[in-house]
Amino acid sequence: MRRIAVTGSSGYLGSRLVARLAEHDDVETIVGVDFRPPGDFPAKLRFYQQDVATPFSEVFEKERVDTAVNLAFVVGSSRDHRLVRAVGLDGAHNFLDACRAAGVEQAVYMSSSTAYGAHPDNPEPLTEASPLRPNDAFLYSRYKAVADRVFQEFAEEHPATNVTILRGCPVIGPGSHDAAGATIFRRSMLRVAGHDPLTQYMHEDDLIEIFVHAIERRARGVFNTAGDGFIRYSDLAGLANRRMVTLPYLLIAPLLEATWHARLQESGSAVGLRYIMYPWVVDNARFCEQTGFSYRYSSEEALRALFPR
Repeated sequence: MRRIAVTGSSGYLGSRLVARLAEHDDVETIVGVDFRPPGDFPAKLRFYQQDVATPFSEVFEKERVDTAVNLAFVVGSSRDHRLVRAVGLDGAHNFLDACRAAGVEQAVYMSSSTAYGAHPDNPEPLTEASPLRPNDAFLYSRYKAVADRVFQEFAEEHPATNVTILRGCPVIGPGSHDAAGATIFRRSMLRVAGHDPLTQYMHEDDLIEIFVHAIERRARGVFNTAGDGFIRYSDLAGLANRRMVTLPYLLIAPLLEATWHARLQESGSAVGLRYIMYPWVVDNARFCEQTGFSYRYSSEEALRALFPR
């Protein structure tokens, strides 16, 4: 019987993973760690209200955790460098310290395809062997890459612990209207003139099943995760029933920078334009080939699930 810890257990993905694990016959206990209490409280959940930036090894030791999933991170654009670093990097170190103290058998980290960075010379698609070149001004990308490397180093130094790193693309679905979906698809979408990169998405249900599959199959190593297929950025507006406005970079970038620093908008600074100008799509084949996993939703189907007709 598994005793599985989930950090970030009260968040958008964490709460769904907790609910899914609670249904699993082989799971005895779920140890939730989050600074916010959960909305739902399955019978198998033992919750600890805890900031991951503060060490929590005693929680994993006390609960005899054998498997742990780290989902704690500040998602999206943020001006608070200290907070993003504390949760994303200090939290990663504290998570791995707790895994070491408890003798955890498997540690799973939710990394991000943004860790590869959005660059004009990126191959389409990126593989797990592609270098991590985060866009440092985008703190989410920067600290996902830093924490990803921390987990890779831990895996090399502790071969007895099965370390799984999942570099996921944007996650959408019916539950994401208050998360990624609301951020990516606003009423009016912006396109930078002269740029039309490929995009990809992953349905929230597929990602939850990937976590379960990775735990069941003891997947070891780094894996890209993304729904099958790609969508041209210019095609997104029609699929999402949104209006798309195309403007030149030299007009958009100064406006975004000024309004971001003046706190007149929360979408992000001009660095975010790179993610709608340059490719950063990934090859999802490795996880499927090594574990036998099959995606239920393609990128387009995940998008249609978010915006049903």
